[in-house]
Amino acid sequence: MSLRTALRTIGIALMVGLPVAASAGLSCPQPLRIVFLDKSMPPMLEGDGASFGDPPGQFVAWARQALRQLGCDAQLLRVPQRRLVVETAQGHADITFYLAYNSDRAAQLAYPERRSGEPDPRLALGSTPVSLYVRADRRDRVHWDGRTLTPAETRVGIVGGGIEEPLARAAGWPLELALNHAASVAKLRRGQVDAALLPGITFHAEALALAPALVALQPPLTQVFFFAPVNRGFLSRHPAFVAQFWQRLCEAARGDRDTPSCSRS
Repeated sequence: MSLRTALRTIGIALMVGLPVAASAGLSCPQPLRIVFLDKSMPPMLEGDGASFGDPPGQFVAWARQALRQLGCDAQLLRVPQRRLVVETAQGHADITFYLAYNSDRAAQLAYPERRSGEPDPRLALGSTPVSLYVRADRRDRVHWDGRTLTPAETRVGIVGGGIEEPLARAAGWPLELALNHAASVAKLRRGQVDAALLPGITFHAEALALAPALVALQPPLTQVFFFAPVNRGFLSRHPAFVAQFWQRLCEAARGDRDTPSCSRS
């Protein structure tokens, strides 16, 4: 089955409310491998390196809830930031957990899509603004109006391979790369960079107030949506499973929050 046909099968089944398992013959793919970032993002992801924390965090809880409802098992693995996309695109993993959508990633992985080919926010697991952060005590040194960052020599910290990298490179700013968001924040606090471009999910609210305090410049550069994209070949082979997994995962992520339902737009 082609990727286009697989996505069409998923879209039709979810739009008309059919039980995809019954209409398309759901079975549990084996082996099924899901990869997560190998760095802690409390409270969403706990533990560093190859192991998960105890408890492992909300991301793992959502994945396990979705798998339990489908009656399926999976290997849950940790990999570095730059390997999250590569491992899945090359078929060493089947699902990559909690990746923001951008066009570069969509060229390699399959996301829930609208008929237009754009990502479908109704099946997003979450969203966050991507903003420039500065030290509060140096706030008057950096100026941002939504289009221009001044002074021109302002050095901006980013995570190599992160959702912010293509945004920062397109802007043409002088950049300082870090291995992960914690390292990028540390460089900002130490004054090694003048600003850091970061997704809001990087922070606990109280973490911004830790000395030296950080502030987000307004407006954000963009709002990004997060999904659990899959290997394109895996989607072609298992469209019914992917549809149900995305649906159950979205429901687990939304929980009882006052957010739109997990349905196709």
